Amino acid sequence: MWYEVAARLDPSRVTMHLLDFRGCGLSDRPREGHGFDDYAGDLRAALAAIDAPVTLAGHSMGGKLAQFIAAERPSNLERLILVAPGSAAAARPAAAHRARTLETYGSRERIERFTRAVMQREVAADVMERVVDDALVASYEHWIGWYDRGRTFDFSDRLARIAVPVLAIAASNDPLAPASRIKREVTNAIDGALFVELHNAGHNLPVETPDDIAEAIRRFV
Repeated sequence: MWYEVAARLDPSRVTMHLLDFRGCGLSDRPREGHGFDDYAGDLRAALAAIDAPVTLAGHSMGGKLAQFIAAERPSNLERLILVAPGSAAAARPAAAHRARTLETYGSRERIERFTRAVMQREVAADVMERVVDDALVASYEHWIGWYDRGRTFDFSDRLARIAVPVLAIAASNDPLAPASRIKREVTNAIDGALFVELHNAGHNLPVETPDDIAEAIRRFV
């Protein structure tokens, strides 16, 4: 999801660390340990391994986890960038929606259809293929673990502890993380947080609007 943004940042000025959470990408696939605290532990360990000031950028699920860890005030965390982030509030589970999520797992056709449905802008065919491939290699334990125990985890009471500068980027046509909800549940809950809304874009901003996201990172950093 972040490759297009990373390609637009100058490697002579920033060092980029792209994290695959457990069960995803090139990371291990444990059968157990797919609760919210487990994923938070992955991010906590990754931050602790970086001996430098860090600007933490998270999208969607990663954005929810980034808020949780930022509230712990890691010593090397300097800034927080949240791109169409999941809310610290608990998502409401629905049996029909959960069933559709399970049906989508492992199906290229359904994953691509869902991916296109949450986006507003067209992306290059090779980018879409890569995003779908990435979803296809995710483990089942991750797929349902995050749905059942990640989305429903609530830590709204912790947001006031975030003490670093925060930039939240939302999209005008995001069906998963609406701009109004991000403004209400994220930027209004974090003292001094900045809010930017990108128009004519959907949920997957790092691939839909990589120029805008890269420029926002450069300006904020």
